[in-house]
Amino acid sequence: MRTTSLPTMRLLPVLMFCLCAGLAGAAAASSVPAPGASLAPQAATGDIAGVRNAESLRAQAVAKRDVAALRQLLGGAYYHVETNGRVRSKTEFLQLLTRDEFEFRSYGVDGMDITLQDSGRTAIVTGRLTAQTRGGSRPTEWRGRYVRVWTLQDNVWRNTLHQSTEIRPLSLPRDAQTVTLK
Repeated sequence: MRTTSLPTMRLLPVLMFCLCAGLAGAAAASSVPAPGASLAPQAATGDIAGVRNAESLRAQAVAKRDVAALRQLLGGAYYHVETNGRVRSKTEFLQLLTRDEFEFRSYGVDGMDITLQDSGRTAIVTGRLTAQTRGGSRPTEWRGRYVRVWTLQDNVWRNTLHQSTEIRPLSLPRDAQTVTLK
């Protein structure tokens, strides 16, 4: 049986409501322009393809630690929740990627589902991610699930929330018995 603490259960719907309702005014990029170029309109209301493109650009930028691209893709009030529960602002997340202590060897997403809300101006994206990180002397493989919220203004998508949860292998207590089903 999976349990979730009551404060966590109450916090997520509040965050989702605030982000969907209160941050709908944030602008975003579904593609990253050349340095110095302005963001051109890239999406239409209800454009799932535009959200999928923005997700792809975000994954590429994270994998390459492309802070300039992420600066364009992330909303100003970006809220990043890591698997350990730590919360980072846009600035803190970008600083994390610029430091040499953390590096992706690979980063990819799959199984993505996109739900449009708010007349197609807000997208909730869920999926799975896989990554290999190099932090310290050895690489670490990692799998997780994520939820991201994207908002649309002036025909441009901006990521306003990211939360990921690690998928850990099932581990049984040492004294657990194995049952074989026939």
